[in-house]
Amino acid sequence: MRVRLTEIGFRGKTSVEADKEMHNPTTDIEQMIQELNEIQLPGSLMESFDAYREDILRSATREFTSSQLNWYLDLLNRFRGPDDRKDSLLDVFDPEMYTVNHPAWDSPPGTRIQMPALTSEVARLADRNSEFADLAREEIRVFYKLAESFADEEVLGLARIAQAALVDQKTTFHGRRDAIRYLALNASALLEDLWAEDDTLWLRAPARQIEFEDMLAKRQTNLRLSETSLPVFEDKDFTCYAEDEIRAFAFDIRKLLLAGRARHLAICPRCQRRLEYWTGLVERFEQATALPDATADA
Repeated sequence: MRVRLTEIGFRGKTSVEADKEMHNPTTDIEQMIQELNEIQLPGSLMESFDAYREDILRSATREFTSSQLNWYLDLLNRFRGPDDRKDSLLDVFDPEMYTVNHPAWDSPPGTRIQMPALTSEVARLADRNSEFADLAREEIRVFYKLAESFADEEVLGLARIAQAALVDQKTTFHGRRDAIRYLALNASALLEDLWAEDDTLWLRAPARQIEFEDMLAKRQTNLRLSETSLPVFEDKDFTCYAEDEIRAFAFDIRKLLLAGRARHLAICPRCQRRLEYWTGLVERFEQATALPDATADA
């Protein structure tokens, strides 16, 4: 799993605090994590989709200050409640939470994905006398009250951010009421819990067909043209290791360095997962053979 970016929705800081953090080791680590995340190549269709939504959410938040993003995140966390707080706007509006067994997790990188319907879409199909409808009406009422101090343009701005995070390519907002309904339903922790108990309504709703940018090609191009302190990547660095190479690395990691393509492992989650799997097998094998009477126990 790739390191999740957390800069979207961070707490705003004064200029003095920002200056102090210039030499803070924690800030250096966060910056390093961000840079590492940005060079990770998608290893699956779901990772391609996730990289795309991170990109478009970053674009959607550029017009807002860090303080505004902090206010938005605080509003949403107050709405969700103390037991369901999130660290970023990207995590509040996360369509992947409804994809536990989605084949895209194991499919190769691509540019087209089928995702479950948004909760705001499911609400249009739910029976008005159902538990879902009762919860939805109450959540909209609660959010409406919490957002009273936010101007219309602020509520609509947050709705556009949510739309980007959800990769919602169809919804249009016709005013404050539309935006509040959308935000309340798609950020609701109570409706997420309802989905976890019974996802029937989500499965019955028409799935979303989403086409998006080729993030694998985009990341490779960015690495080739990078003008940062990162090393220059060549074509050979984008080629995955063969299965026999991964097995050899698991038994002796020095062979990874001798192969001359060690930097590939830093950017390829697929090979990272494969090496982790084989390393785990090797460790379990060595532990079993080190135990006395291991053969008899078997």
